[in-house]
Amino acid sequence: MRTESEVLSQFKGWAKRNDLIRGAVLTSSRVVPDASIDFLSDYDIELYVSEIGSFEENDDWLKAFGSIMVRWPFKPRSTGKKSWITRLVLFKDGVRIDFQITDQFEIEPDTYDNGYKVLIDKDNIFNELSKPTFSQYLIKKPSKEEYETLANEFWWDAYYVPKYLWRDELPFAKYMLDYILRYLFLNKIIEWYIGMKNNWLVNTGACGKKFKRYLDSKTWSEFEETYAGADVEENWKAFFKTTDFFRKIAKQVGENLGYEYPDNLDKEVVQFCLKIRETDKF
Repeated sequence: MRTESEVLSQFKGWAKRNDLIRGAVLTSSRVVPDASIDFLSDYDIELYVSEIGSFEENDDWLKAFGSIMVRWPFKPRSTGKKSWITRLVLFKDGVRIDFQITDQFEIEPDTYDNGYKVLIDKDNIFNELSKPTFSQYLIKKPSKEEYETLANEFWWDAYYVPKYLWRDELPFAKYMLDYILRYLFLNKIIEWYIGMKNNWLVNTGACGKKFKRYLDSKTWSEFEETYAGADVEENWKAFFKTTDFFRKIAKQVGENLGYEYPDNLDKEVVQFCLKIRETDKF
């Protein structure tokens, strides 16, 4: 696999020779101080081009960087920001480069507040960029309304899990447990907990990928117990471990911030979920 030096040297050489390329910026983990970089870390490069049509038509230009294993999206298109084209590419030697391409040169000074490295700037389009503060993705302290909404709405969605486990309809139960409860509620309350413990100066990454760095071993073990495979009984256990863990973390966050946790709602929903589990099939 190519080294970072080799990848960036190859890119700069190509960009200098290509008149369509007016500027390029490296972003994300490879420019963030103290970020953990390994052989699977990708290169996030934003390209500023004078004419975007040729990049919309085909991917011939990507051949300059190696043989392609797989790319996303399948055809060049915008996947987020308007006037940008996305080309995420995994090359056969394992190097991955995520290109975002635009022909719009209106760049605000704080555009790259979470870190950047200018790779190419033929027209001085990056001269006004501010020094990054790396604060864009820090965990934000929740308002009273945000906390109360999360703590209450968790319990509405919670009862769907026993409902569909009792019916032996595993796919929907897993969707509610592993996606709705985990990623919309549990992960958020854990983020707030970690932020609270670290003076709101940390970033736990997408989908909680850095949780293990910030949770003590006992708390991490409790979190692991909220996962289960396909066995229905295991999912019953994981569900109640999830509700226990949510309650524990949410109460600590609430007490620290002076927000009220919905104890009565918690108890009533848990009792109902236990009743569902204990009910015999007809």
